[in-house]
Amino acid sequence: MNSNFFQKAEVLVEALPYIQQYKGRVFVVKIGGAILRLPESKKNILHDIAFLNAVGIKTIVVCGAGPTITEEIEKRGKKVKFIEGLRVTDADVLEIVVELLGANRDEIVKTLRDEFNTEALAIKEDQGHLIARKIHWQKGDEIIDLGFVGQVEKVNTDVINSFLEKGVVVFSPIGISEDGQKYNINGDSVSSAVARAMGAEKLIFITSVRGVMRNIDNPDTLLSIITASQAENLIKEGVIQGGMIPKVRGAIASLKGGVKKVHIISGNIPHSLILEVFTEQGAGTEIILSEEKNG
Repeated sequence: MNSNFFQKAEVLVEALPYIQQYKGRVFVVKIGGAILRLPESKKNILHDIAFLNAVGIKTIVVCGAGPTITEEIEKRGKKVKFIEGLRVTDADVLEIVVELLGANRDEIVKTLRDEFNTEALAIKEDQGHLIARKIHWQKGDEIIDLGFVGQVEKVNTDVINSFLEKGVVVFSPIGISEDGQKYNINGDSVSSAVARAMGAEKLIFITSVRGVMRNIDNPDTLLSIITASQAENLIKEGVIQGGMIPKVRGAIASLKGGVKKVHIISGNIPHSLILEVFTEQGAGTEIILSEEKNG
C-alpha cells in the first residue's frame, strides 16, 4: 500500500477528538458574496458544511451577495453608494438586495439537499428570526440617512432553534422591524449577533483572503492566532483595514459575548473549513479572547 493510503487514515484519526468535542455544538458560518460567485469554491465550502452536519455539528449559514448586488444596481442605471462600508439602500436598492440575497440563500439550500444529501432549510425575513431597527450614520454634527439600513435589535433564537433541529439553517442578512419593514444589515454584524445569541462554539468568516496578514500582499505574513486585544491594536495600526475591519470587530464583539473562537479563512483554499476546524495547524486566522482562554 502506498503512503497516501495511510495518510488518509491519519487525517481521520487527527479529526476524531475535534468531532467528539464539537458534536451537538453550534457553528455560525458567514459566506461572503464574492466566494459564492466561484462555482468550485462554493461547492467545496458546501461540501464541508455537509460534513459538519454529518458529524453532528449544528450549522447556521449566513450568506452574502455584495458584488452581485452592486452589478445589478449599476445594470439598472442606479448609482452605488457606500458610507463607512454600509450600502445606502433606498426602496429600489432594497428590492434588489432582498431578491439577490434570497436567490443565494435558496441556491445554497438546494445544493446541500441535491448534491450532498444534507437536510437544509431556508429562513425567510418575515419569519421573524432577526428583529431589526433603522440606523442613521452620524458624522460630527451631521446625521446621514442611509435609507433602509438597519442593525440587529434582537435575535429570535426560538425561531432559529426550531429550524436547526431539522438540519442546516440558511438565511440572509435581512432583518424585519416590529412594524414589518425590511432592513438591509451588514452580514458580518448579523453573523456576530447570531453567534452571540445562540451561544455558538465558533463563528467562521469565509472570505476571499487567507485571514489576517501583516502584509496583505504577502501570504507568508498570515497571523495564525491573535487575541482580541491584539486585533484591536492591528486595526489602530492600520494593518487590518477595509472589508476586514467589520469582520474583526464582529469577531471581537462575539468573543466578548461568549463565543469561544472566531476564524477567518479563505474559501479559495479547497476544504479550508474542514482544515480549520478538524486539524491542529488550521488554514486561516483564529481569534481568541485572551491567551488564558485558549484551550
